[in-house]
Amino acid sequence: MDLLESAANMKRGFLLGLGSSLCLGVLFGLMQLSNDVTTAAIIVAISVPSSILVIRAAYRAPPNRSRGHALIGWLVGFLIIDAVLLCIFGIVVIFINLS
Repeated sequence: MDLLESAANMKRGFLLGLGSSLCLGVLFGLMQLSNDVTTAAIIVAISVPSSILVIRAAYRAPPNRSRGHALIGWLVGFLIIDAVLLCIFGIVVIFINLS
């Protein structure tokens, strides 16, 4: 099995992990309604449609043959938003310290 086949097997797991992460974003936005309504509204307005689209795409994706591929794909999908935010935060910190 080559790399492209392995990535195709992880597609459904990745999308379900990403959808799970976005659903937690919805819950976080709803919790923030009592603190900061503007920020909470933005988070919910972005997370709700995104999570619905991602989960629907996950159920249209072909099922996984391997539980290992499904688990790894879910884990990568769940952590991808955090990794992107960490990279953005690191870049901002680096550029602030350079000037």
